[in-house]
Amino acid sequence: MGSISGVISSLSSLAAKLLPGTSSSSTSDESPIIEPELKRLLRMLERIKVTLRDAEERVIRDRSVMLWLMELKEVAYAVEDVFDEYQYEVLRVEVETRNTSAENSHKRKKLELPDGMVDRIKETTNRFDEISNNLVALHRREDDGPQHRNDQMRLTITSVTSDTVEPAIFGRSSEKENLIDLLCSNSYNGDIVSVVAIVGFGGLGKTTVAQLVYNDPRMRQKFDLFCWIHVSSVDFTVERLTKEVVESITGNICGIKNLSALQAKLREEIVGKKVFLVLDDVWHENRSAWELFRFPFFSAKLVKILVTTRSGPVAQIMQTVPSFHLSYLTEEQCWQLFQRYAFGGVNCDEEWKLRIGKQIMVKCSGSPLALKVIASLLRHEKNVESWKEILESELWDLHGIYLILHISYIRLPAYLKSCLLYCSMFPMDYIYDVEELIQLWAAQGYIEPKGRRGIEEIGREYAKQLSDRSLFEDQRYNAENLLCEVKLHGLIHDMLQSNSQGECYSRFPEHSISRFPEHAYHVYVDAEVVKFFPCSSLRTLIVGNRVKNFLIDSDISEIQSLRAVKLKSEYHGTEFHNSFGNLKHLRFISLQSFSLRKLPEYVRDLYNVQTLILSECHDIMEFLNGIENLVSLRFLSLSNCLIQKLPESICYLKYLKVLRVISCPLVELPQQIGNLASLEELELEYCCVTAIPVSFCQLKTLRRLRIFASKTFNEMVVNRKQTFKP
Repeated sequence: MGSISGVISSLSSLAAKLLPGTSSSSTSDESPIIEPELKRLLRMLERIKVTLRDAEERVIRDRSVMLWLMELKEVAYAVEDVFDEYQYEVLRVEVETRNTSAENSHKRKKLELPDGMVDRIKETTNRFDEISNNLVALHRREDDGPQHRNDQMRLTITSVTSDTVEPAIFGRSSEKENLIDLLCSNSYNGDIVSVVAIVGFGGLGKTTVAQLVYNDPRMRQKFDLFCWIHVSSVDFTVERLTKEVVESITGNICGIKNLSALQAKLREEIVGKKVFLVLDDVWHENRSAWELFRFPFFSAKLVKILVTTRSGPVAQIMQTVPSFHLSYLTEEQCWQLFQRYAFGGVNCDEEWKLRIGKQIMVKCSGSPLALKVIASLLRHEKNVESWKEILESELWDLHGIYLILHISYIRLPAYLKSCLLYCSMFPMDYIYDVEELIQLWAAQGYIEPKGRRGIEEIGREYAKQLSDRSLFEDQRYNAENLLCEVKLHGLIHDMLQSNSQGECYSRFPEHSISRFPEHAYHVYVDAEVVKFFPCSSLRTLIVGNRVKNFLIDSDISEIQSLRAVKLKSEYHGTEFHNSFGNLKHLRFISLQSFSLRKLPEYVRDLYNVQTLILSECHDIMEFLNGIENLVSLRFLSLSNCLIQKLPESICYLKYLKVLRVISCPLVELPQQIGNLASLEELELEYCCVTAIPVSFCQLKTLRRLRIFASKTFNEMVVNRKQTFKP
C-alpha cells in the first residue's frame, strides 16, 4: 500500500499553512467560514496519524486494512485538491491585486471561494471521521483472535521479488577471481563464443560480482571491446538487445531498426576483435531468440559473455560452460557487512547493539541486500526500544527478502516514504536525475518546508537520506559534490511497486495502447504509440523518450488533479491549444519537441507552477507574455528554442532560483535582472548574449554562474534551422 502517512503529513502542512496567521487569513470575509473546517480537519489528521504505523505494518497480513488505507488515501487526495483550490484563489487575488492600475492600487481584489468549497470540505471531513473510526476498530480488533496469514498474498509477494541488485562487496573475492580466471583462459573447447552464467537468488550479489569482473584491469588487458546490457524481463526483443550492443560499442546512437541491418552493423564493428559482453538480469527462456542474438558474434576473434540470472533454465539454454552458482554469505561475512552499515565501519562498544544486531543479522538469512538495507535502517535508530521493535516484528515470521525490505520501508519517516514510493512509477533500472526528481517531489507536496531552508536544499537532504539508508545505489556526484544521479535496487523497486497497489504505474512495451488503472495516481509511459485515456485521479503523467506518437483521446484539462506533466512529441504540428487551461494544481511542466510558436496565454494563469522546462520546441521565438503571473516559479529552463529575448516582467519572479538558457539565440538579458532576489543559478550556454546588464551586480544570492560559448545571432539561427530541419 502506498504511503498514507506521507500524504497525511503533506495535508497537515497544507492545512496549517491556510490557518489564521498566514497571508490567506486576511484576504477575504469568507476566510472565517472556512477556518473552522480547516482546524477540524487538522485535528482529524493528527488522530489518524496515530494509527498509521501499525496499520501500514499490518497491511501485509490483513487485506481489510489495505482496503481501508486505499479508501483513506483517495479521500485524502480529494481534500488536498480542495485546499489547493483555495490556495490557488489566494494566489489569484495576489496577482490581480498587483496588476491593478496605479490609480486603483488601494483596492484589493476580493477572494471568492469556488462554488461549494465549504460543503466539499465538510463532506470530506465527515468521510475522514468514518474512515478514522474504522481504522481504530481494525486496530482494536488485533487481539480478538488468532491472526491468519493469507497464503495467496504470500505467494504473490514472493513472485514479484525477481530482479537483481548490487549489494556491498563482502565475501565475493574468491568468486571474482574464479570468474576472471575462467574468462581469461583460452576459449573453452576452442569456441569463438563462450558463455558463463552466474546463477543465484535475488539479492545475493550477482550483478555486483559481474561489475567487479567487468572493471578489473586484467579484463581490460585481455579484451578490445566491452559492453554491458541490462536485459530484464521487460521489453525483451533481439532487435533491442542488438541495437544496445551496437550503441554501447560505438558510443553513438544507432537509428537502424531492421534486425538484418543491425546484425550486419554489429559484425562490422567486432570483426577480428576480442569482445567481453555482460548480459545482466536475463529471464527469457527462448532458445531460438538466444541463438539469433548471438549469431553475429561469430565474426569476432573471441567473445566471452557473462550472464546473470535467477533462472536455472535460462542458464542451461545460454551457457557453454557449467553455471557459476552464488551462495549465501557466511555468518562471519554477514557480521562484517552488518557492522559496516549499522555502525559506520567503526567499532561499537554498546553491548545491547551488538547483542540485538547479531540476532537481526541471523534473521536476514545470509542475503547481502537484506543485511545492507536493515543495517542502514538501524544506523538511524538510536535507542534500544527501536532495535527491539524491529527484532520482534511479526513480519520476520513471513520470511522472504521482500518482507525484510518492507520492514525498512515502514520504518522510514513519513516524508521519505512518499518520496521513495514515487520512484516506483519509473521503469526498472531507471537512472533518476536528482534535480528533476526533487522538482517532481515538490510538485506533489512531499517536501515539507523547514524554516528558511529552500525546497531544493531540503529535497537534496531527502535524496541523501535515502542514499544513506542504502535504498538508492549507483550514486553519481557533480563537480560541486552534489548528488546528481541515482538508481533503485531492483528488488526495492519490486517491493515499492507491490506496496503502491497500482497507484504508481508504468507501461512500456512496444506498440502499446495504455488504459490506466482506476486508482492510478502517477503514470509513466514509454511506448512507440500511446493512446491516452484521461484518468480523473491522475497526479503525474510522464511520457518517456521512445514515444513516437502521443494521442490524447480527449482534452488533457479533464485531469484536473494533475500536478506534474512531462510530454514529448516527435511530430511537427502537435499543439496543445487549451489543454492546460483548467489545471489549477499544475506545478511541474516539461515539454519537448512540440511545434509551438509561443506558449498559450492561459499558461500565465497557472499560479502554482514551480518548474517550467521547454526543450527542442524550436518554433518558439517569443516567450510568454505575463510570465510575472507565475508567482510560484522557481526553475525555468529553455533549450534549443529560437527565443531571442526574455521579457522584463520576468524580473518580478521573486522565488525564481534557477534560470537556464541553452542553445537559444538569446541576444540580451532583462535590464532589471538584478531584481531576481532569490536567483541562485544563472546558466547561458551557446547563446548570443554579449553584454551583462548593470543591475547584474545586485544578484546577492547568486552562487553559480555559467556563461559558455557565446555565438553571433546569425550563426545561431542558421545552426538551429539546420539542426531542427524536419
